[in-house]
Amino acid sequence: MNIKKTLAVTLLACMLPAAAMAKDLSVGVSMALFDDNFLTILRTAMQKEMQKEGVKGQLEDAKGDVSQQLQQVQNFIGQGVDAIIVNPVDTNAVKPIMDQATKAGIPLIFVNRRPQAELTDKMAYVGSDSELAG
Repeated sequence: MNIKKTLAVTLLACMLPAAAMAKDLSVGVSMALFDDNFLTILRTAMQKEMQKEGVKGQLEDAKGDVSQQLQQVQNFIGQGVDAIIVNPVDTNAVKPIMDQATKAGIPLIFVNRRPQAELTDKMAYVGSDSELAG
């Protein structure tokens, strides 16, 4: 778990422009479902790491709803966050999220569930290979 946390923070730091590093950073996080035990552990670890690094974070529960997750991402963009972290509800339905983040020029990091779409510039995936883990 420590490797994943370190990798996520490192990726975030590398993806943000130097000008953003001089100000308070804010990150929007949309989790597929807060009620999932593993995702609760992941969410708690992210909160602790953001607090430790002085990053402002807003964590939202998509409650297993793809459209709600897209709305959360749109809200993060409207708030002007510096980066967005998404644990996708449906890995096949991430294209609108990717399009919105790309259009806004905001780095997008997917965690735990690899999207079924090719990641482009300013995008990353942090997690294991599900086929290999299985």
